[in-house]
Amino acid sequence: MKSMKKFVVLLIILCFASSFPVAAFITDEIEWAPAVEGTLYKGNTLTNGPYMVKAVQFPSPVKGFKNFNGDIIPETSVDPMVYLEVYKDGNFLKEALLTVQSGPELDPDYEFRISATGFLPGNSKEWVQEYYNPWAKVAISLRGKPKLDVNVTTEKASYTSSSDQMITAKVNIKNNGDAIAKNVDVLLNPDKLVLRGGGTGQLHQLYLELKKGESKSYEVIFLVPDVVDQKTYNLSADTKSFDVKNLEYNSNGSVSITVSPKQNYYSVSKAFSKSRIYLNDMLMVRLNIANNGAMDMTDIIITDSINPNFELKPNTSLTWDIPVIKPGEWKDIGYSIKPLETSINGFIFPEVNAQFKANNKQYNISSNASTVIVNGPKIIINKTIDKQIINISDDVTVTVSIQNIGNIATRMEVKDFLPDNVSLVSGSTSLDSTFLELNTPIGFSYIIRVNTIENIELPAAIANYTGVEYRGMTRSSVKSGRPIITVIDPAMNRSINPSIPTLTPNVQMKSGETIQTQATSSPIVSEPTPTPITPGFDIMFGIIVLMFAAVFRHR
Repeated sequence: MKSMKKFVVLLIILCFASSFPVAAFITDEIEWAPAVEGTLYKGNTLTNGPYMVKAVQFPSPVKGFKNFNGDIIPETSVDPMVYLEVYKDGNFLKEALLTVQSGPELDPDYEFRISATGFLPGNSKEWVQEYYNPWAKVAISLRGKPKLDVNVTTEKASYTSSSDQMITAKVNIKNNGDAIAKNVDVLLNPDKLVLRGGGTGQLHQLYLELKKGESKSYEVIFLVPDVVDQKTYNLSADTKSFDVKNLEYNSNGSVSITVSPKQNYYSVSKAFSKSRIYLNDMLMVRLNIANNGAMDMTDIIITDSINPNFELKPNTSLTWDIPVIKPGEWKDIGYSIKPLETSINGFIFPEVNAQFKANNKQYNISSNASTVIVNGPKIIINKTIDKQIINISDDVTVTVSIQNIGNIATRMEVKDFLPDNVSLVSGSTSLDSTFLELNTPIGFSYIIRVNTIENIELPAAIANYTGVEYRGMTRSSVKSGRPIITVIDPAMNRSINPSIPTLTPNVQMKSGETIQTQATSSPIVSEPTPTPITPGFDIMFGIIVLMFAAVFRHR
């Protein structure tokens, strides 16, 4: 009973003392951060930041009895409370008493708040002496403080002096703390970048307050500087703000950007006299390398190449060495080429490359690729034979077909030739001058006879045609492939093996269809050699047939 009186007196003193907080700020503006909560038994502790509380004392145990339900309960109900010791950074700070009726225990400076969020009920078994084990739920809240996060962004990470004109920097400030920030002062450091216009006051912004979770932003526009070498700029923003106790807080954020020299300081280009020509035209190519910078270009090596469907006129080197090009100067180089083929979709020309030094740095620049359309006829000539493997003295039908897949019709003639040991049986080996329309195939056939047991490679047929354009004509030619005929002498084969049959002139696939071999520019793949029949096999087969016949007659 004596200890209970002492406990009550301590409670009155603590409540009386806590009713007169001393503060140099408006307490109603205090905001609290989320609390740390725990269930404390005697001797347990709870920590939040630098503050710790320890449960030192609970009301004394009491006698108990068993009620009608068989439960053990206190003889008299207990008024729950807990006596705490408060520490900061391990040092004893104060005592605190929390009851069901009392409010939270407030620090005089409002840096922390201790609250009882739950007690063991007064009629619980844990208050009885032999079961004594009381507890209280306690929460520690720290004073909320502002926390400003600053983010500086630009539209992109790198800029080029000539193609980019402006850099737009955006400064975003957000209060991610637990309390209001007052008198927020933000300053953007431009790091030698020049404003597009206006005074430097636009670098600075002042906000009266920034509530928790609230954000503000502003933009500043700078000019992209002219640089000789790549340079990095660091845009940083510094903030200063105050909390309700007028304590100062600082934060910052930054972004780095790079500015590269103008791309047209040093340039190389490739141009053509025409982008659309005819098959017999000469095409002029002009290369230009220019120095629009402030430094000499030295040790210059220009390397060019042409499309393989063109030829140089005359055949010269496509590499040039230039000692120096002064600022503001340029160098022109020209040469001529002639097309070898027609392309209505255009031939792509590789880019020209230039290597050089400027300001003791190595550079490598290139032009864009270009396309040139070549108008004219495009002749495709094929030479085919109706069979590839023959007996000696067999006849072979040769067919020559011609087609114009270009975009200009042409007059053309075709000549074919006979090799040695081959005689013409019938037909003509040439086609007189005729007009070849677009995509309208024409051709001719003739029959030959091979008079040798050696394999024969037929010569290529040649088509001579006229490339037509507005200013005149030019003659061109194209060749077919060279078919190969494999020759077998049946007489020689029968003398070695009489069972080998003679090859017929045509290998029949089905009624009205024969195998034909086509000769183009691609290599000819020979058909596999027939597997020889094993000598004597037909005699054995006849004996077996006679034996089966005798058996059936016996039956």
